[in-house]
Amino acid sequence: MRILHIGNKPAFPLLDGGCIAIKSMLDALLDGKPQYLHHFTLSTFKHPFCLTNYPASYQNKMSISSGFINTKVSLLGALQHLVKNKSYNVERFFDEEVAKQLAAILRVEKFDFIILESIYLLPYIEVFRASSAKVILRAHNIEHQIWRNLSINSKNLLKRKYFEVLANQLEVFEKEVIGEVDGILAISEEDQIEISTWKNVLNTPLITLPTALEITSEIVDYGLNDYYFLGAMDWLPNSEGIEWLQREICEHYNDIPATIHVAGKQLDKSAFSSTNYFVNHGEIEDAFKFIQQYGICLIPLFSGSGVKIKLLENMALGKPIITTSEGVRGVAVNHGKEVWIADTPQTFYEAMMRLSEDQKLREELGTNAQKFIRDNYELKTISNQLRGFLNGL
Repeated sequence: MRILHIGNKPAFPLLDGGCIAIKSMLDALLDGKPQYLHHFTLSTFKHPFCLTNYPASYQNKMSISSGFINTKVSLLGALQHLVKNKSYNVERFFDEEVAKQLAAILRVEKFDFIILESIYLLPYIEVFRASSAKVILRAHNIEHQIWRNLSINSKNLLKRKYFEVLANQLEVFEKEVIGEVDGILAISEEDQIEISTWKNVLNTPLITLPTALEITSEIVDYGLNDYYFLGAMDWLPNSEGIEWLQREICEHYNDIPATIHVAGKQLDKSAFSSTNYFVNHGEIEDAFKFIQQYGICLIPLFSGSGVKIKLLENMALGKPIITTSEGVRGVAVNHGKEVWIADTPQTFYEAMMRLSEDQKLREELGTNAQKFIRDNYELKTISNQLRGFLNGL
């Protein structure tokens, strides 16, 4: 089996949930021992490609190449796409030179499958269709739902209207072009059910393929009772969540029992300076080390789609987690068993108080979370599902 795998950003370094999901796909593909695997990734200012960031174990098992694309948002570009009523979110990922690079690879090398990470690679569909390979889309999210939720939750009227337009444009593209692929890998069962109702994919093979994760062998210190939030601030649902935490919890309650440590890509070091409970760590080099240093994981998410890799990653590390219903979307966890779910400021605050005071509960949640990941997200199971799906096309 010869496979061309294309990422919308590099898998390494593991800066965010998207990178972790792409690495998981590479792991599943390599576990299947393909005849040949070529990994091509877009390289952007936000996510630059550097071959040395890929561990030698990956470099030795596959070919790796990249193409640079400028995805920076411009006011002119946004206005032009508003007038044309085309999705600016999508169009930013198309570049003529990258299209030529991909076409050249497909002329020289023969593939059985081309696997795309996210709908943002679908603008290149005509390039892929020039080859005989079957095109498989891995849908990380139902993208227009993210912008729909951001619109609903926005306090700013102008932003609300603009996000609504973006959601509508993205929905049109997503539902039309997704039908041009030969197979779809949804990241959650919930997303699979939703996608299966779209008329353009009624005859397209579709399965749920979760993200594979490794269980940490490190001993978790459940004596730690402070809090932490780790997330890329260039993803709007993260910045929305941490602003909610500041506004609805920290500025409203004056007896939070411990410090909240905040870190993430593109986190402004001057942010939250007026909030006594926050310690701002800015961008950090080692996410694993950061997570291990602190006690209770906070994931206050209210917008999004798909599975929140942030949730699964912290579960795999055995951390006690307080999150929202949106934070566990697509993951069949139970409130009070693997995670603690709270959707209002009052219940979220009460959960923070309770977990900070109850070490036994922290340990129960953490150990149950690890067992859940072990039972449902093991690499061998997922790689077998992927291989079976590809063989059946």
